[in-house]
Amino acid sequence: MATNPQNLTSTSANIRVPPVRVVFDEADRKWIFEQLDDVLSGGMVAAGKKVEELEEFWAAYTGCQNAIAVANGGAALNAIMAGLEISGKEVLVPTNTFIATANAVIFAGGNPIFMDTDPKTFGVSLDEVKSKYTPNTAGVLAVHIGGIVSPEMPVIAAWCKEMGIWLVEDAAHAHGSEFNGTRAGHFGLAGAYSFFATKTMTSGEGGMVVCDDDGLADFCRRYRDYGKKTPAENIHTVISPNSRISEIAAVLGLSQSYRLDEFIEARSIVADRYTEELEGTLELVMPPDRSSWYKYITLLPKGIDPVQFRAGMRERTVSPSGSVYDVPMHLQPVFEHMELEGLLPISEDVCVRHLCLPIYYGMTDEQVEHVIVTVRDLVSILGGN
Repeated sequence: MATNPQNLTSTSANIRVPPVRVVFDEADRKWIFEQLDDVLSGGMVAAGKKVEELEEFWAAYTGCQNAIAVANGGAALNAIMAGLEISGKEVLVPTNTFIATANAVIFAGGNPIFMDTDPKTFGVSLDEVKSKYTPNTAGVLAVHIGGIVSPEMPVIAAWCKEMGIWLVEDAAHAHGSEFNGTRAGHFGLAGAYSFFATKTMTSGEGGMVVCDDDGLADFCRRYRDYGKKTPAENIHTVISPNSRISEIAAVLGLSQSYRLDEFIEARSIVADRYTEELEGTLELVMPPDRSSWYKYITLLPKGIDPVQFRAGMRERTVSPSGSVYDVPMHLQPVFEHMELEGLLPISEDVCVRHLCLPIYYGMTDEQVEHVIVTVRDLVSILGGN
């Protein structure tokens, strides 16, 4: 193991590792151009048959009866929350999430109640759900951070059903993730996916609601289009924004969706290598079952400065993947009025200490080795308790 910050092994010298890489190879681009020509020739660039094909794919892929394509993952959450009539009600939300999760509750008139993190999965546990439940709780909005579906999802779903409250999944990270044969988005009443540019598959911008409930699905279809009764009628049944997705975005999403399992398999190979080589060097946050491997989440040893560690990685031409997340929701400036600092201690610890390693389709053996050598080297240099 190297002890000099500049003395990396020859196998990793002069290799650069980006944080993420979006892949549209030559065959993809040819197919996309053909599909776009079909769209442009027909003159229908707003939602049409390509959007319908994307919806059909995701309904089948998740095992849900309905899939409703929308403009982004936040729009998917907004539509679901609006359809559940939560005004004045409490919704249990993980504090370790992106702000879109909490925003959706607030936009629908609900009150987010932040839950602490399960450090084993970066999700939430049934015990934490139970501890935050009150008679005013409308439901639980669980998040599959980094693509990890908690093994507690079935028992959380069962408990919610027993208590007469709903479970909704923020599956923005969890394309293809599952536990015991159930895909993310199909444990509860509904799920929300994001197809943003950094995700395991992307349409550039886009999202998807998946659910079995026909009534909720019908509401989400209306909600994405100014509350119109049908796309062809200017009869508005609910106050809502425009959250439509275009045919052009749908073509990109279809191309990526068809390759999703291939992308996941490639990421899994990288993840297996990291796990084999870094167990004992970092604390690894492992999925119990199939994961999208949107993120490979680790925890730095206590005593190591995460900012210094990430800077060291960049100096060695390794860009860490984006965090999930550095600052939990209850410490964000917009939620300071809730005065929760110190009351969700696990999140305050793991959000600061966690590190996401680069992982993407097309990552070379040399790049993976460079990441491993760099991490080992920096842990040795920077120490920790």
